[in-house]
Amino acid sequence: MSNTDFVNVKVEIYGKVQTIKMEKGCSFDAGSKRYSVNDNGKVSIFNKSTNKTTTADKISMTNHQFATFKAVANNTDEGLGNKWTLSIADIKEAMNKFKHGKLAKDLHEFLSKNYKVKNPKIFSNENKISAYVTNGKSKTSSVMTFQFNTGEVSNNNVVNNNNNSNDGLFSNPNIITEKAFQYTVKKGDDIVSLARKYEIDTYQIIAANPQLKEGKDYKVTYSKSECANIRCTLKPGTKITIPARYKVKKGSCKNLADVAKITGVSENYLKDLLTIIETRKPGVPDLTTYDDCIPRKGKGAPTIGFGHTGRVDGKPLSYAPGKKITITKEKAYELLAEDILKHEAMTVAYMGKKNWEKTPSSVKSAILDITYNKGIWDGFKNPNWNKYTKKIKRNLQDGHYASALCNTYRQSGVASLLERNIYRFISGLKDLPASKRKAAIKTFEPRYQRALKAMKKKKSLRDNVKLVQTAWANAKKGIVTGYKMKSGQ
Repeated sequence: MSNTDFVNVKVEIYGKVQTIKMEKGCSFDAGSKRYSVNDNGKVSIFNKSTNKTTTADKISMTNHQFATFKAVANNTDEGLGNKWTLSIADIKEAMNKFKHGKLAKDLHEFLSKNYKVKNPKIFSNENKISAYVTNGKSKTSSVMTFQFNTGEVSNNNVVNNNNNSNDGLFSNPNIITEKAFQYTVKKGDDIVSLARKYEIDTYQIIAANPQLKEGKDYKVTYSKSECANIRCTLKPGTKITIPARYKVKKGSCKNLADVAKITGVSENYLKDLLTIIETRKPGVPDLTTYDDCIPRKGKGAPTIGFGHTGRVDGKPLSYAPGKKITITKEKAYELLAEDILKHEAMTVAYMGKKNWEKTPSSVKSAILDITYNKGIWDGFKNPNWNKYTKKIKRNLQDGHYASALCNTYRQSGVASLLERNIYRFISGLKDLPASKRKAAIKTFEPRYQRALKAMKKKKSLRDNVKLVQTAWANAKKGIVTGYKMKSGQ
């Protein structure tokens, strides 16, 4: 999703004017008028009472209409600098909230106490959702409706995670789904070698095969270094399922905006993610294979691109002399997109598709962040990570999202990521109700103070102390503006 997909729109609320952004293909009804962005970037206004369409530079709304608009626009962070940005993803998330009985509650958070939401409806065949907002007086009540054009969804490569196909999660035209298939176990096969061969996570294989039992078909033990050792007792001839895998079409990812469109996550989130991925220069891909464990050469994982490990075009990476490879920047972006898709598929395998779909967008970004950096769903890393991974899963399944965010900090307690852990926690709270945010911040306060103290002692982190303090102060005020906190907004 790029900035060119959006148009600046002026909104007047009782004489006061401010600017919002609307994505092409979105429209909303306020009372008797429908507002949409046309192909020329102008705002079209369709008047239902006169059946006429005009264009304008400004939209007029009442306070309660704008409050309803904000409730929908608040669903995702597009990272475009505007506080209120209405996108296709926002409307889809509002529809998702309706399906799980959370839409009215979300709207009430933005409306004043005098107003109530009545008779919310969803029209999935028309990609439309509506709600009747009233304070009991017909003159101040109105129907607010939001919808998006399906043609724009296809053109803008918005990922549809509600695909009913058993073979995949994503329907983006630039994503190639390698379908799940049945595999016959051969002599010498185990879960780890099969995961490595098919470039998936060990847990994905286990999740796809509920007939496999820990202690019977595989056993996990830990060495003194807390590294996991998985012993597998799969018998030759056993039938198991290798789950679906995802690749992107060659040439489909030329920049970060393309990655955002294909993966369905915000470009702002990706920019933040790339600042802490293990590249030798933050945000810049490594185009030649290198050892990611610089202090102990020969001990780390062969790495390339934006922290990619494993295989490239089916071949395992190596940093041994004569075996290093060099890739293009375009290939680095393709690998980044595939890694993100892999981690989302891994997350769905671990906690279940329905639980993932109902998770608020800001929490999803936080979970993807820690999954990309720590691989948390592969609970075989060490026993401590495994403990908190299970807590996060249980929290998310039960809808205890604030607790899940707290436990991501415990699970990723690496000293060099102190400020990152705080940002993840704060930004993950964005889509939660105000009462939940306040309670979570109060619970997290002692942990924040300890992290801040540790940052002040660590020379490489001192420059970020003020930024983290500002972010925390804003969070206490309820100012959550995106994946990272932005001072003064």
